[in-house]
Amino acid sequence: MLRILLQIFHWLLTWLYFVLIICFIGAMLGVLSHLLFGLCFMDGPDYGFLAAFGFTNGLTYGGVWAGGLAIVLCVMRARKEYLQRHGESEQ
Repeated sequence: MLRILLQIFHWLLTWLYFVLIICFIGAMLGVLSHLLFGLCFMDGPDYGFLAAFGFTNGLTYGGVWAGGLAIVLCVMRARKEYLQRHGESEQ
């Protein structure tokens, strides 16, 4: 019973780890893209506003994809761990 609870806790933390990484990447891409577009297409842009706006947009769109993509990444990692434990010849 304890082993099952530890496995559940392990996969919840792994899922949360992937969610946080995906949200962070989305936020950083949002900041970079908004600053780049502001630099290219605006006269005298407010870089602080663009960075903050890009952060919220990137975090929002990253958050939309984070949950589902994290589940897919967890399944891929679980499959890899299973194959390493039981050998790739047994399928």
